[in-house]
Amino acid sequence: MTTETILDITRQALLLVLMLSLPIVLVAAGVALVVALAQAVTQLQDQTIGLAARMIAVMVAVIVTGGWIGRSVLLFGQQSLARLF
Repeated sequence: MTTETILDITRQALLLVLMLSLPIVLVAAGVALVVALAQAVTQLQDQTIGLAARMIAVMVAVIVTGGWIGRSVLLFGQQSLARLF
């Protein structure tokens, strides 16, 4: 196990985290934008509406992408352990 191997695995792990979190973050940002626009148009300034909408959207996004996230993390773990041992 060399320093290059550890650095490569760390780089791959950081890229994997970014790749797996991107869909959920985009969904949360998109819903927040839509809710903010709707609240601005209707002049309804209740904070719980935006929070509830984002929470529901993030839960749906996690349910939809959960299998892909799990497979990706499992594959990364298997490949990393195979490279280390």
